[in-house]
Amino acid sequence: MDVGLFIVATDTPEYISPATGILLQGRLQGGETEARAFDVGASCASFVAALDMAARAVASDPSLHYAVIVGVYNMPAYIRDGDAFGWSIFADGAGAVVLERAESSHSRYVEGVFRADGTQWNYVGVYAGGTRKPVTRALLDAGAYGLELLQRLPGDRNIKLWPPLVLRLLEKAGLPQSQVSHYIFTQINRSVIAQVMDILGEPMEKTTTIMDRYGYTGSGCVPMALHEALREGKVGKGDLVVLVASGAGLAVGASLIRL
Repeated sequence: MDVGLFIVATDTPEYISPATGILLQGRLQGGETEARAFDVGASCASFVAALDMAARAVASDPSLHYAVIVGVYNMPAYIRDGDAFGWSIFADGAGAVVLERAESSHSRYVEGVFRADGTQWNYVGVYAGGTRKPVTRALLDAGAYGLELLQRLPGDRNIKLWPPLVLRLLEKAGLPQSQVSHYIFTQINRSVIAQVMDILGEPMEKTTTIMDRYGYTGSGCVPMALHEALREGKVGKGDLVVLVASGAGLAVGASLIRL
């Protein structure tokens, strides 16, 4: 396959450097090519952000025929022994999509909208290991490494964020909500998704939840849930699907795709 773009969407890369996207290119193509390869790190919103970037790149560059976007998550690698919060929620998983450049308008990336608020960086994350907080013996002895919950996230944050974001997405796309066939959200809390669907006036049959089967898989959960929706026949060719993802920091994104 003539893949010219590899993006790995994750905040749990294999290494700080080189990027996991570069490693992926090497493993799949076996050597030097003209491909672009890099990571997108927007916490758990990484996949939606990467999908938007890749779709716009494919649409604007006639020489770019295929792009591979992988949402992958391995937060358990950062969870400390005895961390009841971390072990009760996080799991590892991945999902991938291939985009093909095509002139047809029947199957395409429609639109995306995003929100960011970097003043909310100090809630939950992996803070040790970068240049600001290198890992030292003192940090290890103090247990101040790996996944750290610095303060509790507001329980209603996504309930307030997601419905206006979906409506803004549809407004930007110029499409009525009645045309949306399915909704897929960050898979951290089913009750939050149920409340959001209720606010949107949509039945739960128009969404897919997978956290009961796979746990919370961060950057991987949106493509994983999309795969399950396709596999279960909940969506099909020509359907409009809304993808919504939230990540710590704060980063939030929503994409509208036509299958």
